[in-house]
Amino acid sequence: MSGMVKTLLVLATLLAVAALAWMAFLPALAQRELRQLTGFDIRVKVLTANPFTGRLVVRGLSALNPPTYPARDFLELRELDADINLFSWAFQDRVVVNGLNINVEKLEVIRLHNGKSNLSECVAGPNPTPKTATTVTGKPFHYLVKHLHVQLDQFVLADYTGSKPEVRSFHLNFDQSYTNISDPRQLIVPQVARTLYSFGLYHDIEQLLPGDLGKALADAVSGLTAVGSKAKDTAKKTGDYLKGLFDKLDHSSNP
Repeated sequence: MSGMVKTLLVLATLLAVAALAWMAFLPALAQRELRQLTGFDIRVKVLTANPFTGRLVVRGLSALNPPTYPARDFLELRELDADINLFSWAFQDRVVVNGLNINVEKLEVIRLHNGKSNLSECVAGPNPTPKTATTVTGKPFHYLVKHLHVQLDQFVLADYTGSKPEVRSFHLNFDQSYTNISDPRQLIVPQVARTLYSFGLYHDIEQLLPGDLGKALADAVSGLTAVGSKAKDTAKKTGDYLKGLFDKLDHSSNP
């Protein structure tokens, strides 16, 4: 066997070992980083990332609440599959994601007596920056998701703000596709608002979701609530009018 062939075999073996080590240690590294960013106990069963193609796949991700919450369950993610344009990250001021599929088995939002929720705290992180603070950062983060597919099976809403906890579970079976998303407020399409309204999820919705997303969702669902109230009021007035008309006809027909 020539020296060149032996060298190639050694290189191939080293690359294979490096690839296996990358796949073995990547979930643990991701768990550590996510825990530091969110302050929540994040666990990942499978995570693969191809630095050459930009393909990212996460399976079996679970997030557990901190001990300060009355329940541990927070998020059960079946799969996240992303196709990221790596060149956009390197040469543009925004990250372009060609396709993103998010499949959530269960999301349990808990609102504490102080009004805070686990979802808003997870997004803000363990050390949120005050709105009044001035920080020196790099360029603002921009993104574009060309194709987004979101699935959510079960949604649990646990409210501990009152004297007694109120826990409600909803089997939403939500399945929605989007195109060209660059702002989370674009996720609030009419179907999303109608789904939440049909399940009665319109009380204090702004307090449950972080930032502008919660406000936009609250405004959309409040609009449907106002329309529903007007429709009920109109139906009642119509019913009262017809009842009065029939009463008059009935009286006029009697001698």
